[in-house]
Amino acid sequence: MRILVSLVATLTLAVFSLSVGGVSALSEDPTDAPIEAPADPAGEDRAFEDGEMGKIDGCEGEIYSTHEAAAEAAEAKGTGFHEHQEAGTTYYMLS
Repeated sequence: MRILVSLVATLTLAVFSLSVGGVSALSEDPTDAPIEAPADPAGEDRAFEDGEMGKIDGCEGEIYSTHEAAAEAAEAKGTGFHEHQEAGTTYYMLS
């Protein structure tokens, strides 16, 4: 009989402990940002490397930081290029 009472008491304590732990896990705010949030790839502090694919103002393509580099790449690929302004910086993108 003692074994049965001890077993019931132990199981009751275990279920109570698990339920309290579950409640505290559910009470956390799910809108908290993860510890290592990914960086915004098109953020204002984003620096593009010449020839890197990127998206600016909804336009996606190869990005260059100078007019000369964009002109050279466009000529090599037989295409044109255009300008984009972002955070006070001019970028050139192949068309």
